[in-house]
Amino acid sequence: MKPEVELKTLTLTTPFRIAHGASSSRQVVRLCGAGAVAEAPFVPYYDEDVESTVTWLKAGQGPAPSRAAELALDLWRLDLEGQRAGLPLSAQVPSLLPKRLSLIPGCRSFSIPTNLEAFALLVQETARQFQVLKLKLGSGDLAYDGQIVAVARQAAPKAKLLVDVNGGWSMADAAKMIPRLEVFGLELIEQPIHHDGGILAWQELRFMLPRIAIPLYADESAQKAADVPALLGLVEGVNVKLLKCRSFSGAVAMIQAARSHGLGVLLGCMIESSIGITAAAHLAPWADYADLDGHLYLAEDDYQGVTFDPNGCLIMPDAPGLGVRPR
Repeated sequence: MKPEVELKTLTLTTPFRIAHGASSSRQVVRLCGAGAVAEAPFVPYYDEDVESTVTWLKAGQGPAPSRAAELALDLWRLDLEGQRAGLPLSAQVPSLLPKRLSLIPGCRSFSIPTNLEAFALLVQETARQFQVLKLKLGSGDLAYDGQIVAVARQAAPKAKLLVDVNGGWSMADAAKMIPRLEVFGLELIEQPIHHDGGILAWQELRFMLPRIAIPLYADESAQKAADVPALLGLVEGVNVKLLKCRSFSGAVAMIQAARSHGLGVLLGCMIESSIGITAAAHLAPWADYADLDGHLYLAEDDYQGVTFDPNGCLIMPDAPGLGVRPR
């Protein structure tokens, strides 16, 4: 059978700002049918065509026109199979891939702030529950980027701080900023330079900074498992996202590739509902960091799945398949 296809707009409580720009809403394509459900997000910087994605999912003919189309259909089929077999989505992960964590700390991300005083209060309040915090940089003002980190560290002195630049620094900016941020005890810096520069850009950055105390992680520079080997010796880890990998098995393969080369894994997400976030959370036991909070920015999340305990650790639903259900 073919599932029903719905294009849904998710409204955010406040605009989310990163180096690419700000968003007040995001779209997802959602599949429902035979008791199974799945979704995949559309991300502005991927520039994927919404209309052709919906048309293909309804007709199912020819090659998929977008990664959103591939992922939505893959997750719907896996949810259906899991429910029929009585097994969670995580059962799809090969037993040969060792789990890294049993109690998994969740991560809360903060968009680039416009008011540092309000930001400090938000960080302080969030750190009461979450041990891992992720700061978005790439504001266009290096001094302001540095202030963001300093304010966050003062507000949450015991938290693990991750920094994500989303490729918002030039090579010269990255060479200046990375050493300056070492005093804040960061866990990692993600995608400091734009991925358009390819492997040569990472090589140049490492040449400019031969001794970097902060681990560097690649995000858009590593779209799939086959991209990982070229980054060996240039980064300490990669960000794995279901949408980048186009399927659950693709994300598993990327984790396997990272581990086989001794690299760390940051499990990431987009702005999406609990359907997409919970699907990704099934991979959390095999990651070093679980940045899975895209659903917490929504004005209305119409599904429920993964939640967080008082210490910010993930609580997975006890149900087969994706394990999500309507609110």
